[in-house]
Amino acid sequence: MADRATGRRLLAFLRPHAGLMAGNIAGSVSAAALDAFAFALLIPFLNALFGLPPIPTSDTPASRALRGAIGGLLDPGDKMGSLTTVIAVLMVVFVVKNGLTWFAGTLGARLQEYVTRDLRDAVYRHLQRLPLPVFQREKGGQLVARVLVDTDQTRQLVTTLVTQAIQNAALVLSYLVLLVAISWRLTLLTLVVVPLLMGLLQPLLRRLRRGHRRLRDDYGEMMAVLQEVVAGIRLVKAFGAEAYEERRFTGASGTYSRGMAKVAKYSFLSQPLTEVLGTFITVAVLYVGARQVLVAQTMQGAELMGFVGIVLRLLQPLKALTQVPSVAQGAFAAADRLYEILDAPTEAALDRGTVVAPPPADAIAFEGVSFAYDGEPVLRDVSFTARRGTVTAFVGASGAGKSTLVDLIPRFHEPTGGRITLDGTDTRAFTLPSLRALVGIVSQDTVLFNDTVRANVAYGVPGRFTDAQVEAAARAANAHEFIVRLPQGYDTVLGERGTRLSGGQRQRLAIARALLVDPPVLILDEATSALDSESERVVQEAVERLLAGRTVFVIAHRLSTVVRADQILVLDHGRVIEQGTHDALLAHRGTYWRLWGLQASGAER
Repeated sequence: MADRATGRRLLAFLRPHAGLMAGNIAGSVSAAALDAFAFALLIPFLNALFGLPPIPTSDTPASRALRGAIGGLLDPGDKMGSLTTVIAVLMVVFVVKNGLTWFAGTLGARLQEYVTRDLRDAVYRHLQRLPLPVFQREKGGQLVARVLVDTDQTRQLVTTLVTQAIQNAALVLSYLVLLVAISWRLTLLTLVVVPLLMGLLQPLLRRLRRGHRRLRDDYGEMMAVLQEVVAGIRLVKAFGAEAYEERRFTGASGTYSRGMAKVAKYSFLSQPLTEVLGTFITVAVLYVGARQVLVAQTMQGAELMGFVGIVLRLLQPLKALTQVPSVAQGAFAAADRLYEILDAPTEAALDRGTVVAPPPADAIAFEGVSFAYDGEPVLRDVSFTARRGTVTAFVGASGAGKSTLVDLIPRFHEPTGGRITLDGTDTRAFTLPSLRALVGIVSQDTVLFNDTVRANVAYGVPGRFTDAQVEAAARAANAHEFIVRLPQGYDTVLGERGTRLSGGQRQRLAIARALLVDPPVLILDEATSALDSESERVVQEAVERLLAGRTVFVIAHRLSTVVRADQILVLDHGRVIEQGTHDALLAHRGTYWRLWGLQASGAER
């Protein structure tokens, strides 16, 4: 029952491509009809061979069909002439039939690829919109595999399953053994097809190899976009760039699918070429065998009939072996993994906000906020108020809950107790896009994409900002000087995760990005902790410009960076244990005082 339900759900991806499916079915049915007709043409051939009337005199549907199709082309008095005519008709039928086979196969390949593309895009589109905890629970490689590998396996459920490869291989071997037992000479003639086929297929195989190399590049590009987004999903969500990333991915996905369809067009030529060549060999066997029966009389007619019948029967398992064997249960398992993603509720589905968040006029307040992750408490009864134009800093040991606390502001997570208010209104009342539009984030792990400097600074909103605005933001972030020294300046492609730049340069680009969108609420998540002293000085100057007039939250590893904060909260195991200014906390001689002393003594050493 579960398999049937999964199959019905997957049928929805077939409906947009009904034309391809109809063409594939029509081509396949027509080819099958011609194949049956070709086999029926053996009847007049064998009758003429044994001196009987070419067309049976019985009034069966088959006799009537043969009489209407080729009766007028045959001369009962000319046996070899009749044989030659039947052979010619047979060749024409097989050529047309294989043309239809290629046509149906090409449409089927396009159908498979486009259904796979639509399924892949749907999973990716949905994945981007899932809540952040999904990405924290799942391994990135698993998510990548579901989007790319599982969708590829699942397509087998929307196409015809073929006979098992082992069964067909056994049939082929059995037929070959029997053919040798009847006539090893005719069998050798039949097997001449192998070297001839290899010679004919070499140009096609070279073209396919080139096509597959290009496809691997396209596949790698698609994988790169996906991995970048999975790794930088927090930034994507913070900047509301889901639609932008969707366009990047669907563009790469479409390029890959078009390439696959083009390669399949040539790939499907191999089966018709194989069968056409096999048909020429079969015709040669018929002709040579006929001479052995009629002229040399070294072979009985019944043996020839059996030999030819087996050769024709051999075609079906050979054709089946050219198809990739599929295992239905494996495809169903892959589909189940995909629907675990597609059935998971998105942030939009979970969002109960109905009000567009206005820019904060006064304050953001935490009122008895608690948060637990998988039942494990992370924050406990946190309360404080951050007013506009002030800096609120969070310090404490690793695992104290600092990053989780700031993640609650743009609602990457929802509080499990208490509430967070924006000018007195619970943030859960605001729609997620409008709330996140107010928040900018600069973190220690700066996320840069394999794109130009300009695109990275104006991330997620191409065309919204002018070049002059991008440059002004870069100047304010102390980034303009090193940008213009890059090979192509603002048009330099940075490489994956910005590996061409130093840590300080990456941080300044992140600050320029935040300055450009001008968020009223700013979160600095240990933005300078990994930098050397000189880089920190340059970045800190840019940070000072970024702070002006905003509600700022700072997670600090180096306490020297928060000396001028308006309030400092010391967290320990999810609780605020101290709160005040730098001077007040030093005078209190508590945890902050001890941390300050440890860092000061370490700096002296």
